This record gives sequence, structure tokens and C-alpha cells, in this order.
Amino acid sequence: MEIYCTRPSCGHLNVFPDLAQGNTLKTTQQKFCIKCGMPMILGGRYLPEKPLARGGFGATYVARDRYTPTVRRCVVKQLQPVGLNPEQLKIAQAMFEREGAVLEELGKHPNIPDLLAFFPVQAGQEEYFYLVQEFIDGLNLQEVIEQHGPLTEEDLREVLGTLLPVLQFVHERGSIHRDIKPANIMVSRETQEYYLLDFGAVKQVTAAGHKRSTGIFTPGYAPPEQMRGDTVFPASDLYALGVTCICLLTGKNPEDLFDPTTNDWHWQRLLPAPISANLEAVLTKMLLSAANQRYASAQGALTALQTPAALTPVPPAAPVPPSAPAPQPAAPQPSGGPQPGPQSPPVRVQVHRQTQPLRLPPLGSQLFGAWVLGFWGGLLGMLGLALYAKFGIVSAVIPGSLFAMMLVLRSLAIVDNKDVLVFGGILVPLLGSGNFPEGNAAPPPPTVALGGDRRGRSGLYDRLRSVGVPIPLEPFVSLGNRSAEPLRGSNFAKVT
Repeated sequence: MEIYCTRPSCGHLNVFPDLAQGNTLKTTQQKFCIKCGMPMILGGRYLPEKPLARGGFGATYVARDRYTPTVRRCVVKQLQPVGLNPEQLKIAQAMFEREGAVLEELGKHPNIPDLLAFFPVQAGQEEYFYLVQEFIDGLNLQEVIEQHGPLTEEDLREVLGTLLPVLQFVHERGSIHRDIKPANIMVSRETQEYYLLDFGAVKQVTAAGHKRSTGIFTPGYAPPEQMRGDTVFPASDLYALGVTCICLLTGKNPEDLFDPTTNDWHWQRLLPAPISANLEAVLTKMLLSAANQRYASAQGALTALQTPAALTPVPPAAPVPPSAPAPQPAAPQPSGGPQPGPQSPPVRVQVHRQTQPLRLPPLGSQLFGAWVLGFWGGLLGMLGLALYAKFGIVSAVIPGSLFAMMLVLRSLAIVDNKDVLVFGGILVPLLGSGNFPEGNAAPPPPTVALGGDRRGRSGLYDRLRSVGVPIPLEPFVSLGNRSAEPLRGSNFAKVT
């Protein structure tokens, strides 16, 4: 059996074959890292298998609980006080213990992983703290959009419909998450349920209340008051959730959606699909800079989202200059608690994929298309000249009609450049052969030859002589048994 060493400076993968034999796994007291001597069985129960993630103050591992019938998976989170001075270490330990205490209370919610254990481990002169949580087998939403692209409105409404009640539950118990982002929202492979993760930055609201916030946040997602280190509110989590939503809808990072010149969000122009005016208004209100202008509670945002107002899907907004004002929210502004009156059922908006805005094709494609149409037009022009010489002016209308018809078919995408080239290829041998159907036009002039031809064709000189055309004396050309007399005072001779 493989067990991963959790000492930050080691990380050795140990192999213990005896743990896979019989009942040894449950009866063994302890195993130690063969490289650094770190205890391997954490809390006497949990066996780390592999690292899962690493943050500023800790690391997360996938582990096994050896005292469960199926040796089920769990998540072990370790505080790693490396490179911290005593004051920083004290703060980090306090935060870690607070996370454990909060999770013990908040883990009762079905969409928050349950806390299973919290304990220290002594390794020589070093002490490490661990907490163990329920394992959720799935992907976080950052991984979802990286692998599958942006979410649809229907999917996003499902996310909001799950997380807003979770946040209401958290806020009602005096806590603020302070680190909501796509990477901290997990979707289960088995149940497709959404879970809110990572309460390491949680802030508990006390009666002594308006203390400055510690500088723990994810840039781009944190609201202005949290970035300044000011007091945070439930509306602070709603701002971070709003940023998360527009990132999920567009597939973009926050820095791609925020315009620092206007200090405002411009995300509508980057939507790959239209959304309803109701959802747009709710997100716009969640993203307002001033905390007192946002929804005062998660329940207020949920009520606004479930209000069947302005259901017509609206397309992504056209790009606006930086000086243009941001769209004003159209949704009502409820107060902090639930609104009176019955709530409407969640709105399920049928979202249709929007046709992408017109964009010019690459220059090479434009030049090729122009050449194809020019090639087709040139062939039809040659055909028109041939028909004109053969049948007259009326027949020349045919190529013009064919060219106009081809332009219409090409513009409607009924035919493409390949089809135009095929039709052009059919015309090439026709023009090369010159075999057109006979019409009522005059027959072509007979072929002439130098010298007499008694087999049906009159010679050139015979024809000239018949009309009395003078013929140059030099150079003399043999005319058979005919002769040419010079004309007096002239360089020409008359054939006799």
C-alpha cells in the first residue's frame, strides 16, 4: 500500500506491502516515512494517498479512512507553517482552528462537505494541524469551463439556485465565506449536486463587529471593501458570487471582464449566447461597487432571480466605449430578508445559441473567393462572345443570366466555391472545342487556300481575280498555269 508523506520538505511516496495483507491495515499502530521519519497514519486513522492542492498556508491530500468498511476516501487538509514568524504562525493557527470550528457547524448543510476530524500531529520539534472532510468526487467549476467551455443560462441558474441558499445558511450563522470563486465550487460526478468548498478564509461576524478584514482574498473576485481591508458583509460574498457567474457564462477571467478606465464590469459583450434580462439585472446588481447597493442578503438575490420579469432573452451587448455608462439593473431591489408574499417557482429560460456576429474571413479566403468569381465571370464572358458571334445579340443574354444566378446561389450559401469551380470546369472543354449547336445565322466564310484547288475550294488568287483586286508583283507566287501581267505605272499585276 502506498502512503504519501505530508511533511512539506519531504513528500516521499512510501510503499508498505504488509498493509495490504489480511487485517494488518486496521491493527497496525503506526508507520513512519522511510526518508524523514514523519508519522504516516494521521490521527491514527487516515492514510494520505496523493496531494490534491497546495495553497499559501497549507496543502490538501486525498486520503483513506482505514476504520470504515470500504476504506472510504476523504480529504485531509494540513496547515503548513513554513517560513512564518511567530506572530504569523499564531494568526495562521487561529484561522485554521476557526475553519475547523466553522465547518463543524456549517457541515450540517447538505451542500457543504462535512467535517470528520480535527487534530494536531507532533513530528519531532514540529507540530502540524490537520482537518479531515468528506470527499466529493467531481470537478470544480474552474475545471468544468476549462474542459467543457462556458455554462449556459440554465446551468448557471441551477448553480445559483443551489449556492444562494447555501450562502444564506452560512450568513445566518454569523459567517462570511470571503473566497468564493469557480475553483471553490465543486460539482459531484454522481449526483450533479454543487458544493461550496474551502472555508479557510471564513470571517465570523461578531457583535463587536466592525473590525477591519484581514487581507485574505483572491484578486479579481473580491469586492472593493475586502480588497481595502474594510469590514465585509454578506453582500461581499454576493459580489464574489456575481464575478464567479459572469466568468462561468463567458469562460473568461475577471481581468478580461473588468474595465479599469471606468471602474466597471463590461461582460455582456463577451457572452457567447443570449441571456434573459432578468438574469442580467440580478448579476448587474450583485456586481455594484458599493456594498449597500447590492442585495442585502442571498435570499434577496434568490427572490429577484425567481421573479418572472423580463423573460425575453437579450443578446450580448455590443462593445461600448469606456465612457459609456454601465446598464442599470432592471430587477426590484428587495431588502435584506425574504420578501412578503408567495414566491414564484424558478424560471426555466430556454436559451438558444446565438448566431455569432459577422466577421470577415481571413484575407486568403477573401482573395480565393474573388478569384473564383472572376474565373467564373471570365468563362461566361468568353461564352457570351462565342454565342454572340454564332447566334447574335440575343444569345449573349444567356451567360449574363447564368452569372447572376450563380451570384445569388453563392450569396445564399446554396453553392460554395468548390461548386463554382466545378461548373467552370464544365465550361472549359466546351469553349475549347468550339462545338456549339447550329442556328439560323449565316454560314461561316469558306476556308481559302493559296493556289487553285480543283477539289471544291477556290484559291485565294482565284477569288481576288474574280473581283478584280490588284495583286503585288513581288514576291511572285506560283499560280500554276496562270500568269500575272504588270499593270502600267504600278507595282501590281492583274491576274489573267
